[in-house]
Amino acid sequence: MPWANGRGTSYEIARDGGDVWNWRVAIAPIVEAGPFSVLAGVDRQLVVIDPAPLDLVIDGSRLHLRRGEVSRFAGEALVDAELPEGATRDLGLMIRRGVASGSMMVVSSGVATGRILVAIEESVVVVSGESVVLEAGDALVGDRNEKVEIVSGLICALEVTS
Repeated sequence: MPWANGRGTSYEIARDGGDVWNWRVAIAPIVEAGPFSVLAGVDRQLVVIDPAPLDLVIDGSRLHLRRGEVSRFAGEALVDAELPEGATRDLGLMIRRGVASGSMMVVSSGVATGRILVAIEESVVVVSGESVVLEAGDALVGDRNEKVEIVSGLICALEVTS
């Protein structure tokens, strides 16, 4: 899907709602420095899923994000992306404020719970007793919050409700 500001494309994993979504999860390749789309009334969370870091300047404050680090900011914020080591990808959760709620947490061992689980790096997980290998960016999407055992790797667990 094209970004609201037309500067890139996201690969949607899941959403609730039609053209006007309540929440949305997508992976976005960031191939050039520049502004993020301004999304009024939306709370945003993102995590870098590639080895290359991402620098965000959010309303004038600089934040350096490495793989597996989560950032949260309002969709109204002025956000500029910088790519200190070149192109990268992020996993983003966008939630329409007052309509839905959600969170993302990065887990490297034990049990992860979430409606959507996305591998940040190659990971081995056990789902319903079956071992599954996930490559970076692969997702497991369920109708409810699933419990998944993480054997190895790094997983982002997203919980969303509307």
